Amino acid sequence: MALLIIVLSLPVIAWSQDQRGTIQYKEKVKLEFKIEGPMSEALQNMPKERISGKVLYFSPEASLYKKAEQENDNNEKEIMQSGKNIRITMTEPDNRYFIDLNKKKTIEQREFMTRKFLISGDLPENNWKIIGEQEEILDYPCMEAIKTDTSGVITRVWFTPAINIPAGPSEYCNLPGMVLKVDIDNGKRIIEATNINFDDPGDEVFEKPKKGKKVTKEEFDKIVAEKMEEMEAQGTTKGATVVIKIRK
Repeated sequence: MALLIIVLSLPVIAWSQDQRGTIQYKEKVKLEFKIEGPMSEALQNMPKERISGKVLYFSPEASLYKKAEQENDNNEKEIMQSGKNIRITMTEPDNRYFIDLNKKKTIEQREFMTRKFLISGDLPENNWKIIGEQEEILDYPCMEAIKTDTSGVITRVWFTPAINIPAGPSEYCNLPGMVLKVDIDNGKRIIEATNINFDDPGDEVFEKPKKGKKVTKEEFDKIVAEKMEEMEAQGTTKGATVVIKIRK
């Protein structure tokens, strides 16, 4: 009986190693507003969250996570102030995250203040702690893993060994299976798979990001920090100041 079980399991393992396909994700981010000035009351009606569609192409060799093609670039909100219509636009950046699973390397295309950057690095360290909790997502049994960053933010992910690819949305990867759900900072950012398709997406979709200035992760973080400090130092003496915080 034991020998029969081993023989029957071999085709399943061989098939799982050749999995290729596409996963659609819904990404929901809570927006935090710091509102000052005469427009503050009108801006209280701004949306409290942003929902966008993302897609992950995966194969045993590589994965690419990006904005869904049909996703609208702009999320606009019109408000009335002093008898005038004011339109506020929140733009979804064209960020991409590519993983070379064979070489364990990553290339990230990030957009900041209308500028694009290319950040190359190693596959994120597998410092996840797998715990006993389980959840079913799209009929796939998933296991929960957790980690805490240096600032104390807790990230929880749910991955399924049934899709034997150590990928997932953006840098949430390098687990023994595909990541189908991410919860960052107790729901401030949630990414969850909404559809899985095992049709071969073709090799052409796994194009490495090429747009942007090449920088290291440390250099990019420094650019962001310096620009944010500059904006805070300048302040605003007239009108209103609106700061939208999106936790990555």
